Amino acid sequence: MTDAENCVLAGFVAGFCWTPGREGWTADLPSAVPTVSDCLADFLPADQDIEPWQQSLFAPWHRTLRQAANAVRHAPADPRTVHVLSMSVPTAVVAELMTVIEEWIDDLPHPVRMNLVHPTAVPPGTTRGFEVLGFIDGRFHSWLCYRLDTQASTKLGIRPGSAALLTTLDDAQRVADMANDNRGNHDGTPLDVTWFPALITEHDAD
Repeated sequence: MTDAENCVLAGFVAGFCWTPGREGWTADLPSAVPTVSDCLADFLPADQDIEPWQQSLFAPWHRTLRQAANAVRHAPADPRTVHVLSMSVPTAVVAELMTVIEEWIDDLPHPVRMNLVHPTAVPPGTTRGFEVLGFIDGRFHSWLCYRLDTQASTKLGIRPGSAALLTTLDDAQRVADMANDNRGNHDGTPLDVTWFPALITEHDAD
């Protein structure tokens, strides 16, 4: 079974690659990084039949590729290239991720929660690699937010590929385990963050 076959779809985002600055804490990162973390990248609003008050809770997530593609088609003109990415998670972490999402949002129909309730396979697309994500209070933070990539290199000998994503599920799981074990320490992340590996796939929005 391949790494992708070990994963189930969680959700889609539509927006732009993150372009780290060439100075400061991002100077050593690639010029463009595909990420589903809205604290790094800019995303388009959800094109869904939901109540206005739910928009801020659900953004930037789309449940289906069709919804994400519609967001791209309705986007205002922008010189940057828009893309659609899916996040898929290993079956082994679905239960834990469901628990922390429901602790935050209860039974509201958040796109990620609804996809995990009805698991499906990773949809066809171009696999970009694995991102290590941390969930807290409705946000998915990238491992790059805390530069866990440098700790992974020093402590585990694990280095990302050219797009700052990891090439195997095993490496991504080891990094997530390292981050979870180190929560609350001086060089770790907050105690409330739950870290997990996520497969990032790019899809045709046409």
